[in-house]
Amino acid sequence: MKRTSLLFLILTIFVSPTASAGLIFTFDQANYIVQPGATVETQIFLTQTNPDTVLTTDGLFSGGVRVFFNDTPPTDPATVLSLADIQPSAAFDDLLLGPDLSLDPGISAGFVDSVADPFAPITGNSLLLGTLTFTAGNVPGEVTYLRATDFDPFTDDLISGWGIALDAQITDGFATITTSAITNSTVPEPSSALIFGFAIACLAFRRFRRKFESCAHLRSVA
Repeated sequence: MKRTSLLFLILTIFVSPTASAGLIFTFDQANYIVQPGATVETQIFLTQTNPDTVLTTDGLFSGGVRVFFNDTPPTDPATVLSLADIQPSAAFDDLLLGPDLSLDPGISAGFVDSVADPFAPITGNSLLLGTLTFTAGNVPGEVTYLRATDFDPFTDDLISGWGIALDAQITDGFATITTSAITNSTVPEPSSALIFGFAIACLAFRRFRRKFESCAHLRSVA
């Protein structure tokens, strides 16, 4: 892709001090629970598993991911409906080329994006790559399995700040989306107004009873 070619032209004079790293795609949750037909945002990170490795020393110039959601699909899975539901991290600020968004309906969604300045990569132990918004199916109890993996196995898309391709060093990440059961059968608790009204009625009944007993006593005396 043009972004990768441009990067290597700029950074060919450098030699990276980091040749390998323990990297993994991770989600912000292991299991997302969502009501039928509702939406849920899933954040995908690139996380290093060893201290002081490539993400903190070299940083990341270009990042991306593809999330498959058709692995052992349920009857009515959660899915990414449109390109508008694919949002790369704001840290990738390259306005010249812009992000590459990809949606294979019912199968996968992903993106690749980069920073504007190749000499100012983003750094950190765990870097937010972006967010995918899923819309749940309408069958309660069904589970959609998510698998975060390389955006394109035939192209180097994840590039360190030193121009080194990281794609082959990254382990897939996994999560699930569970469509929750609708629980409308529970009896709602009485409101405070209802409780107050019941208390007033009880007091009125007690006053009426006392008045009735008092009148009956006077009659018996007479």
